[in-house]
Amino acid sequence: MKISLTCKKLAVAVLCASTAVAAFAGGGKEIVKGGHALFHAPRTTRGVTQRFVFSRPTTDKIQRAIAAGVLNRTSTQAAEQLLPVVNYNQFPQQEFKNSSLLVAGQPVEKEILVKMRDENLFYKPEIDAARAIRNNILNITVLSEEGISSLAQDIQANIKSHYLRQTLLNNLEELNIYAMAQDLTDYFCLDKSFEDSAFDYTVRHPHQMNLNLRRLMYNPLVDQEVKGRLKYFLNANSLNTLEEYGAFRAVIKEAHNQYQSRLSAAKFSEIIQLQTVYYEAFAMRLDTFIRNNGGYLPKWNTRNKQEQELWEEYQWIVQHDEINKFNPLISYRKQIQVIWDSAQQPPVLSQADTLALFARFVKQTKRSYPEMLHSSAFSNEGFVPFEDEELLWDSLQYWRQKDESGMFQEIMRIRNQNLH
Repeated sequence: MKISLTCKKLAVAVLCASTAVAAFAGGGKEIVKGGHALFHAPRTTRGVTQRFVFSRPTTDKIQRAIAAGVLNRTSTQAAEQLLPVVNYNQFPQQEFKNSSLLVAGQPVEKEILVKMRDENLFYKPEIDAARAIRNNILNITVLSEEGISSLAQDIQANIKSHYLRQTLLNNLEELNIYAMAQDLTDYFCLDKSFEDSAFDYTVRHPHQMNLNLRRLMYNPLVDQEVKGRLKYFLNANSLNTLEEYGAFRAVIKEAHNQYQSRLSAAKFSEIIQLQTVYYEAFAMRLDTFIRNNGGYLPKWNTRNKQEQELWEEYQWIVQHDEINKFNPLISYRKQIQVIWDSAQQPPVLSQADTLALFARFVKQTKRSYPEMLHSSAFSNEGFVPFEDEELLWDSLQYWRQKDESGMFQEIMRIRNQNLH
């Protein structure tokens, strides 16, 4: 979750003020006669998920890690339990024989990065929609009745917070475009720092939180003690002194810094850095193999143990993609995929030629299916070899993945014709 955004110092207030003058100098309030229902925000229907929820097991796991001091530093000892010490200067040559746990494991650092990714994805559609609504507001030159209706419908459809939704609709009814843009900017931290937007929104709307402050209040990376101090200011009837303003702003900053520092500790922990190194090392080993293999991908049906292990490593990485889709791993995972997709598939026959070769195989060997190259069956007494065993096995596997039902029927038909 990118709670802290670099402020681009957009003059939103100036833009909004000039827009309002241009659009409504002629008394535009008459446009909305009889349209009061359009500006009423009904409560969200039960069952609609409005906020991301961290599960109790995840929350407990993260809080235990915090209590143990795991997230107070940028490296952990957990990686030593999975891999030998890695020479970072020679990682292209490092072959990670014990990499399966590294890829499939879910230490607390990885769980944090995965859950924060999920949370960010949960809120992204609403934030994107809010930015689009604000851009529409800032680009208004002439506002028709249809334009007002369209804006109201966008707000009803895309703003989850009932309070904000109703506030925006009230301001739209009053044609207060400046206030609408201001609230959208602060609630969603659009081109404005987290600290400023959270503080400004609550000062204008007592007891209310902007989206990112609400996210921190439910985030297990932030201590309950800090959340309690935030609640004190949010529940206060008013903030009357400069000291109170300063204290409120300070605790907002503390909560945000706590979140950012612990997220950074997870991201740059030794266990995550080791997996990053492993991905880059695997990409280089894969690329080297392909170049030495005539441009072809590794495959599983081979007597070359290194090739088979390389294929299995790639399949293992793909199988566990969902728990490894976060920065900094994503760019290295994409590099692996580019290398894989750019190489040639091992040779296979067409579907028709595959079935024809299979029919010849059954007639010649009286066996029901070819053997993989590393099968012990080749050394069995009475085993009848077939000159194209490797190509036939590869081709059958390829087409069975493409058309399992059709190939199964054809294989059974050929067997029945030639084995009885």
